[in-house]
Amino acid sequence: MKFFLLLTVFFTVPALAQENSNSLYKAFDNIVGLKNTDLSYGTLYTEKYRTLEDNHPFLDQSNFVIGNVKYQNQVFFDVFIKYDIAEDHLILNLSSTFENRSIILEKSFVTSFTIANKSFFKVKEYGFCEVLQKANAIELFKKNVKEKKKKLNTSFVYYKFLENNYYLLKYNDAYYKVENKKDFYNIFPSSKNIIATFYKENKNLRKNNLDQFYSLLAISISTNSTDK
Repeated sequence: MKFFLLLTVFFTVPALAQENSNSLYKAFDNIVGLKNTDLSYGTLYTEKYRTLEDNHPFLDQSNFVIGNVKYQNQVFFDVFIKYDIAEDHLILNLSSTFENRSIILEKSFVTSFTIANKSFFKVKEYGFCEVLQKANAIELFKKNVKEKKKKLNTSFVYYKFLENNYYLLKYNDAYYKVENKKDFYNIFPSSKNIIATFYKENKNLRKNNLDQFYSLLAISISTNSTDK
């Protein structure tokens, strides 16, 4: 549907024809409105859990931010979304005025999305995973997770959300959960020296920035390993 209606936009707005395809899709969405595209298919979203202070179940922040979504094999640019990592739901705001017109996008229709300068890809059995690194045959993902804890105040019940992230490594079309040096040894048995040396030389990085540590380790294995 989006493709055929986009042709109308292309031929009726000549100035747009000179821009790239991304700009054309943005123009299409602005003209017809998100409520009239396939992106409007989903379940009405309402807040389920009461929280205190700045605690929330979302990635980075609880506000809607601009992102891109590939939904039902169509790419939608510059839409307002937020990612509930406790429920693994991607939420879309259909209104630019931030009224209560938000929906949970049908997960089976979401292929990928970008939000807060982070890219996510749907991985079977794990849901939406952040893409950290692609190094030849090795791909590294981060599964952002927040676990909810029920709390009782003097007068009401509320929930606290605590991060419990983990990492996935894709190699030879299989996904492995990686938590320590031994996991990498098992996946890359011929690269034990490379892995051991990397762990020894990057102790501070592992302590302070685990995302970068695993990303650089994946690159090191991909560049130097005989397991490739």
